[in-house]
Amino acid sequence: MSGGGSPVLRVDGDGLRALFEAGAAAVAAAAPAINAINVYPVPDGDTGSNMAATLREAAAAAREVPGGSSAAAVAEAAARGALYGARGNSGVILSQALRGFARGVAGAAELDAARLAAGLLAAAEAAYAAVSRPQEGTMLTVLREAAQAAQAAAVRMPGEGAGLPCLAVLEAAVAAAREAEERTIDQLESLRQAGVPDAGGEGVCVLLGGMLARLKGEELQLEEFGAGGHAMEFAAAHAGDTYGYCTEFVLEPLGGVVLDLARVRALAEELGQSVVVVGDERLARVHVHTEQPEALLAAMAGLGRPERVKVDDMDAQRARFQTAGSGATPAVGLLALSRGTGFDRLFESLGARVVDLGVVEKPAAGNIAHAAEAMGTADVIVLPNHKNVLLAAEQAAQLARCTLHIVPTTTLPQGVAAALMFDPAGRAAELVSRMAEAAKSVRTVEVTRAAASRAADGVRVEAGQAIAVVDGRLKAARATFEDALVEGLAAAGAGAGKLVTVYVGEGGEAGLAGDAVRQRFPGAEVEVIDGGQPLYPYIASVES
Repeated sequence: MSGGGSPVLRVDGDGLRALFEAGAAAVAAAAPAINAINVYPVPDGDTGSNMAATLREAAAAAREVPGGSSAAAVAEAAARGALYGARGNSGVILSQALRGFARGVAGAAELDAARLAAGLLAAAEAAYAAVSRPQEGTMLTVLREAAQAAQAAAVRMPGEGAGLPCLAVLEAAVAAAREAEERTIDQLESLRQAGVPDAGGEGVCVLLGGMLARLKGEELQLEEFGAGGHAMEFAAAHAGDTYGYCTEFVLEPLGGVVLDLARVRALAEELGQSVVVVGDERLARVHVHTEQPEALLAAMAGLGRPERVKVDDMDAQRARFQTAGSGATPAVGLLALSRGTGFDRLFESLGARVVDLGVVEKPAAGNIAHAAEAMGTADVIVLPNHKNVLLAAEQAAQLARCTLHIVPTTTLPQGVAAALMFDPAGRAAELVSRMAEAAKSVRTVEVTRAAASRAADGVRVEAGQAIAVVDGRLKAARATFEDALVEGLAAAGAGAGKLVTVYVGEGGEAGLAGDAVRQRFPGAEVEVIDGGQPLYPYIASVES
């Protein structure tokens, strides 16, 4: 249970702070259950922890606002805290939702039903806007349907909710969120196969439920939301692919005409990927990965005035596009997210500075930005090395004073392959291209013990079995880690003429692994290296 206390009678600054704190506490209480019962039965599910950590930072920032302040001031502080504290894909999307909420209630001393509904609608819109290819059946869907229900409830009130209490609007949002969450099971194949709803959506339900309970002065019954019994997943489809030259700029209005963010975003998506557009009609921050930076900037000039442009491209393009003070120099740093003493040493030997990837809770966007700034170079290449760090790394690129270039590595072996291509004297754009190509050539096998009995990707596993996950998909369940390892390697294409590298972690045995792999794939070149990673006795890669 979570929440409780006296009802919140007025949603002024102090009241909104109490709601944020209750929602954060509710998600923190539900996080272990969400983490423990992921669709993929691996023991490091992190959606709940990442959402809880993001909300913890938001609530902490809200507490710094003096008592008696406006609801708008508290909302703005919470959004700022979440921006810097966002962890994982779910946390980044949540941080953008909070930013949208703050924009929707801007200027409000106190929230009534109308302003709360407007804030929730703006939150959903901002969450969708943060993802270049939104996927239905995820937390985005749950946010949108909750907001639409809140808006509909306000419209039905006298004066469309102006001056009226927030309770009915928040009740409508919670009810709609729960219904939408149950329907996610039919919207994504991975959820349908496992018979579970989406974890990010469940986090949204618990967040709103915690706020509602605090508004009413009641205790939240988490089991009513499924957090005590459902298996949940934050779909990988939340994150978009990334490629090309990292192009960033601030877009200012032309001649007093306000910016049309929808047109800005549409144009960016037409000419690139990994699009992030944040801001408002007065100022927009744009981040795009594109093969056509010149065409992108020329097109954007018709919508506004690009300022503080940073384009990582050939020298001639840098001279044309990068502004004074951007700090473009030949010096390039490498920042690798890593987990395990062996992996740490390996990345450091290849010239990287290491940041802890975390076992469950992933590093915040602000932490990544600060680590990059501390390297003292104008350009820093970041290797996220986990699918749920990609969006945080992209958000860090907006926060850092140096220029961050994200190579979209989603596993540690991909990161190692990319790091092997690193040259501190090289040009960032060329290095990023070369490193990304190297990462794509790697297939990754992760071996761990199933934390729960579940079916996924057509494979049925029992709790305690050794399982092999290949490039994020469950491929095998076996009695021993070594048996799972060789089955996973077979699924990854190991064989004659291939290079197989096995990273031994906690619970693994180098001798057993090496013997098993060499016996199964006698024509392969096999290397066995100390990785030191927790939870995964073996992580392996296959390269041509």
